[in-house]
Amino acid sequence: MTQQPEHKDELSSGANICARIEALFETIEQERMKDVPILNDALSVAAFGFETPDAGGELSTYRVGVLLTPWFMNLMLLPLRPSQLDGQSFGEKQSHRLPAGHFEFVVGREEELGAFLTCSLFSPVFQFADQETACQTAKAVLEEVLRVPEEPTEQSQAEQDMQAIWKGELPEPETEEIVQPDTREPAPASLSRREVLRGLRPSSKESQEVRP
Repeated sequence: MTQQPEHKDELSSGANICARIEALFETIEQERMKDVPILNDALSVAAFGFETPDAGGELSTYRVGVLLTPWFMNLMLLPLRPSQLDGQSFGEKQSHRLPAGHFEFVVGREEELGAFLTCSLFSPVFQFADQETACQTAKAVLEEVLRVPEEPTEQSQAEQDMQAIWKGELPEPETEEIVQPDTREPAPASLSRREVLRGLRPSSKESQEVRP
């Protein structure tokens, strides 16, 4: 007998999930974030990824994506089944292993979406001068965190980079010094995969929260 999905989201396409997330956070922007000074008026809500997972391990029960809003850019894990996060409190921290290494996530919850996990990448997002640059960065981040390394040593280095980032340190550059940009200066139009990882901000409880 074929096992039936526990929840309709298991059958939803990534595009449909992205549309739901975008609609929700556009409403949050209009209702909760109106006139809040941390908004970057050059940006709008956009979601990327959230396809049905085809990998094993920790990724087998989560959709992985990146959510961009005018006030943050977050890596996001959306459980296939709402029951996965039953009993988890809002703001509770969890560590999950992705191909790029271990990432620290915080539990979030919205009535229209249920419980989910977020990992802060940029908050606020004044370093992005336009929507195109922010979207390119979001896509590059998603590609990097899901990229399976060709050699074990590469993954080991990526994990070392991420551990330093979570401690508030930037890993040493390979060939040239990379200076962390001022939060109000535009980000470069394109970033290499290594530069994307090294440009991630340290996570903090304040930057993870959705609500103002």
